[in-house]
Amino acid sequence: MTTTYDQVSVVKNATTSYDGRCSSHTVLFEDGSKKMLGVILPCDENVREYEFATHTSERMEITSGECEVKITGEEEFTYYRAGQAFVVAGDSSFTLRTDQIVQYICHLEG
Repeated sequence: MTTTYDQVSVVKNATTSYDGRCSSHTVLFEDGSKKMLGVILPCDENVREYEFATHTSERMEITSGECEVKITGEEEFTYYRAGQAFVVAGDSSFTLRTDQIVQYICHLEG
């Protein structure tokens, strides 16, 4: 697994949601592709789960931590841990819950 990206540009301002509990930085590659590197803080009594909308197809690669994810249209949550990934179609959404810090790479594929 690659631990660094070379020769990229990074958008200075983070994208944040849930009062800063979720944040990511967009990484721009020379070929025009984009990825987002992010962190999601654990759920608690104030935020029991996170819901994220997608505009383009995304492959979410978990780089540390573990979580449960339910993609729109699925009946149940699926468990993911570091080293695993899931794909969400464009113009869709997914719900994520975790009891630990999750770091991820969002590969924007659309």
